[in-house]
Amino acid sequence: MSTHPNAERLHALDAVRSFALLLGVAFHAALSFIPGLPPGLWAMTDHSPSAFLGDASFVAHSFRMTLFFFIAGFFGRLLRQRLGTRGFWVNRGQRIALPLIVGWLLLFPAIALVWHVGLQKVFHGVPPALPELPQAPGAFPLTHLWFLYQLLWLYAGALLARGVLVRLDRGQVLRGLLDRAVTGALRGPAATLLLGLPLAGVLLATPAWFPWGGIPTPDRSLIPQLPATVAYGVAFVFGWLVQRAPGALAALRSGGLLQAALAVASSATCLYLMKTQPPLGMPDAPKLVFTLAFVTSSWAWPLALTGLALRWLSTPNAAVRYVADASYWIYLAHLPVVAALQVWVGHWPLHWGLKYPFVVVATLALLLASYHLLVRTTVIGRVLNGRTHPRRAAPPAATPGLDGDSDGVVASLSGVFKRYGTLQALCDVDLQLRRGELLALLGPNGAGKSTAIALWLGLQEADAGRVQLLGGPPQDIARRQGLGVMLQDVECPKDLKVRELVALSCSYYPQPLTVPQALDRAGIAALAERRYGQLSGGQKRQVQFALALCGRPRVLFLDEPTVGLDLQAREALWACIRALLDEGCSILLTTHYLEEAEALATRVAVLAQGRVIASGSVDAMRALVSRRHIRCATTLPQGEVRRWPGVVDVAGDPTQLSIVATDAESVVRRLLAADPRLSRLEVKQAGLNEAFHQLTREAA
Repeated sequence: MSTHPNAERLHALDAVRSFALLLGVAFHAALSFIPGLPPGLWAMTDHSPSAFLGDASFVAHSFRMTLFFFIAGFFGRLLRQRLGTRGFWVNRGQRIALPLIVGWLLLFPAIALVWHVGLQKVFHGVPPALPELPQAPGAFPLTHLWFLYQLLWLYAGALLARGVLVRLDRGQVLRGLLDRAVTGALRGPAATLLLGLPLAGVLLATPAWFPWGGIPTPDRSLIPQLPATVAYGVAFVFGWLVQRAPGALAALRSGGLLQAALAVASSATCLYLMKTQPPLGMPDAPKLVFTLAFVTSSWAWPLALTGLALRWLSTPNAAVRYVADASYWIYLAHLPVVAALQVWVGHWPLHWGLKYPFVVVATLALLLASYHLLVRTTVIGRVLNGRTHPRRAAPPAATPGLDGDSDGVVASLSGVFKRYGTLQALCDVDLQLRRGELLALLGPNGAGKSTAIALWLGLQEADAGRVQLLGGPPQDIARRQGLGVMLQDVECPKDLKVRELVALSCSYYPQPLTVPQALDRAGIAALAERRYGQLSGGQKRQVQFALALCGRPRVLFLDEPTVGLDLQAREALWACIRALLDEGCSILLTTHYLEEAEALATRVAVLAQGRVIASGSVDAMRALVSRRHIRCATTLPQGEVRRWPGVVDVAGDPTQLSIVATDAESVVRRLLAADPRLSRLEVKQAGLNEAFHQLTREAA
């Protein structure tokens, strides 16, 4: 099992989400075998019914979509945190709205055709006339794609509620209470029943609710239906809250076995009542018990499966990852395939124990093959999964483009312009960061440094020009996984321990450092069990540095990394930066400590008023100013020396002067002539500090 407490978010929970989708395939494959299902309600009524499949399909249907929407809420908040609101909607439009529209247009005719053929076969060519059903407002045959439509409504509602809450809860008092309530509820069985109570109330108040059908499927109307909206809305919101609550995943993991026992007991109660009560008109008392057991099972199963997955599926597995990637495509495309196979085998003189596995295995085989050949490596895969996979996996070092271009440039701005209203933040900027170098980006406040970094990180887009990162656009996920970032204005969850924060950050990367390695390299192993909110400002910066390097970045952005650090911590961070450079990491550093740039930088670029005014090595930048520092012990008055030709500035005390001069040779000769007792004379070239200040003054 992984030692990273939060690594499961990207592995175990993704596996659980794919299980919920694949369980839908198994459920629909069972419908033609359910005894007592009126002919005509499904495309086929098989000659070999199965009471076992009827019970199994009831249990699966009681929780599979609750599980899906719970995980969808979890990943929904995670996605919004990563991309922001605008990026979130762009992503959801591509991966949810577009598959809903295109999928319905392609699949609905196929489903209708299979249903027509199936009903002809069930009724031996003479299907009975179906009674005309009352047209509900917004009537539309969403088919099995209703879950995408429901998701879009839930996304909109969640973001709207979040906006209101952020305005009302500026001090995060209410959100803190919610975090503690969520984590506390997951430590025992109370959450299971509490989460189900809203749905229980709605179901009991629904006159036409048929208990054995579970949650009414909202597949016939564009107007959200109350039972499904309450059931799946609660699931989505709870998943959203679990993602933000510190310790919630750990509580889920520890409670998995208890929830599993509760799930089995509640489902057994439902099945018992189904066998012992009349099929219609269940008395009120048993109906109440059935409803409470049903809503309990609808939550106990998701919490149990998620907790057990966090316990046993947290380690990355290539096969599980492949199936998880394929599951979205499989669920979208499965219904006409399943129904066609059911129609084909429906009158075969074979036992359901042979036909049902055949339908499931044949469906999965056909759709996995189509995924591999038609989806995974094509634009369809990019739409559904956010990226495409190459047909042959190449070794990491040989992956095209991810190490920069042929000149070794790993990040570049070419002719970039960026404006905020009337403010020109960047004007025709050209900057390159090369492989294995440290580029110090210097400039006064407002020079455009933060804007340049935001463009490289893909957080903003240039008005004109080209932005490249690791050989491609910075918005690509493959490029982002090669990044490490340490920004100035960063805050982390205060209740998490340092070890937990590093583990969470490690979980975002394909081949991260281990948590102990990251802590050791940043020099914060002693802080591992401290909560982030209890650290000093300097210690927080050290933790943020560990978060930046834990993913083994190819490119590392360090924005004022040593602000708030004492001398010892600063020197330790410098040593780590030098080690990263030795390993081939490319680093962009912004700093107001010019001695830091002088000590670390391979190259220096100076920005002023949105333009690059100088660029080159540290020595080249020093050479831009013809100044020397002169120090000496003398009794000459400062005011007198300041008036000499070639003297720029004078400082010191009555016995020692520090002189900045443009013509050091003539000034030294005059010093020796004016004070025969002059001693401790020292002359050295001006440093980066003087070069920077002269350049920025000239630019102004």
